[in-house]
Amino acid sequence: MPGIDRETVQAWLPRIALILAFGGCLTSTWLLLVDTNVWLAVFCTLFALRYVRLFGHLVGYWSYRPSPVQPDPSFTRKDVTVILPTIDPNGPDFQECIRSILANGVASIIVITVGAELKAECRRVLGALALDAGATSLCVSAIDKPSKRRQINHAIPHITTAITILADDHVFFPTANFIPAVLAPFDNEKVGVVATKKRVRRTTPGKWTWLSIVNFVACNYLERHNWELRASNAIDGGVFVVSGRTAVYRTDLLTDQELLRGFCDEKFFLGRFELNPDDDNYLTRNTMEKGWLIRFQDTEDATIETTLGEWPKINGQLLRWARTTFRSNPIMLRNPDFLYRYTWSAFQVYLAGMLNFAALWDVLLIFTLVRASQAAPTFPAAVVVILILWIIATKAIKLIPHFFRHPADLQLFVFQVLFAYVHSFFKLWALVTFWDCGWSGRNLDDVNGDENDKNVLAFEVVV
Repeated sequence: MPGIDRETVQAWLPRIALILAFGGCLTSTWLLLVDTNVWLAVFCTLFALRYVRLFGHLVGYWSYRPSPVQPDPSFTRKDVTVILPTIDPNGPDFQECIRSILANGVASIIVITVGAELKAECRRVLGALALDAGATSLCVSAIDKPSKRRQINHAIPHITTAITILADDHVFFPTANFIPAVLAPFDNEKVGVVATKKRVRRTTPGKWTWLSIVNFVACNYLERHNWELRASNAIDGGVFVVSGRTAVYRTDLLTDQELLRGFCDEKFFLGRFELNPDDDNYLTRNTMEKGWLIRFQDTEDATIETTLGEWPKINGQLLRWARTTFRSNPIMLRNPDFLYRYTWSAFQVYLAGMLNFAALWDVLLIFTLVRASQAAPTFPAAVVVILILWIIATKAIKLIPHFFRHPADLQLFVFQVLFAYVHSFFKLWALVTFWDCGWSGRNLDDVNGDENDKNVLAFEVVV
């Protein structure tokens, strides 16, 4: 349409959709109340509130288009530094992680660890990879106490490239085309952050063992994240979080002094508790508040692989992620500018994320439909069965990409349905313990350095 740009349409379309959806919900409720079947009215309202989000996300998912790689891009591999915080350089994934980054030919890798002992171990690992480094500079440093935020902050002043990738020590970049793929959105000067697609390594597809089932559930946890990111980012440019597993930033954004001060000194609950986790939520929130655009790059080349689903470690991880929802989402929702610019994401991502207890919603839907059928003698009982099948089917939509890759896992789908309800109790416990900001899932108590050892803080160029 002449005179109306894409950003204007993207800003107003979700607002119009929300008005029509909730207006239709209220209208149907009023009509049903007039018809005296109160339970049917309640069911229709609950159904609309539950599934408006799904229908809207489906539209967003299918309308999404990734940023194409241009023949003459604004940035290349030599414009990229990777910051890699770690407290486990002896872990099974660290060396493979470094190799996968080196295969992408970035300008520099900065490893930040904790204490002199771990620094020496990181130096040893990087030295062993010297022959694979090529033109990539390998640097190592450390701080005195474990804190992912402080480790990242310690590295930022030493970045000399225009683009910075923050990555975890257990992610693996695909070779050759990863960097061009994640740099493509930066051809738009308004883009400040690119979120990458995440995939969990599937260890034993189709196996009916406990460890296989846990790994299957973990695969789907991140698969659902990808689905949500793609859908919301296409609708209004919003995302629930740019995951710290691998996130690509303009360095100018990260070197903002106001951002850095808050990053290392963020507190919550009336300033009583200091946050160590939730670092990626903080950066996502500040990116949006400062007017930068966020793009989710959903392509195979932009897909990182990671390990997830170790038992019982995953229990602590699920609790930490759920607590993050209740700590971070309300901060976003209290910002009027965010509500205006990211209307769909505000209501259907951030607010919905706090209210989405599958065990509660699904039970209420079935209960109200059963009562509605009892209030109307001509009401077909089969409708309740259809509702149950519908509920189960909707839980498979976001997992379709995983089942295409691993069709043997279809037989394990029942465990994903069960997890959806079990996770509601994880979220409930996270809600009543949201003040617990420990890094559950990792033991940080035994990881400390000597705060008097100033040599630890020094940067060393290994290669």
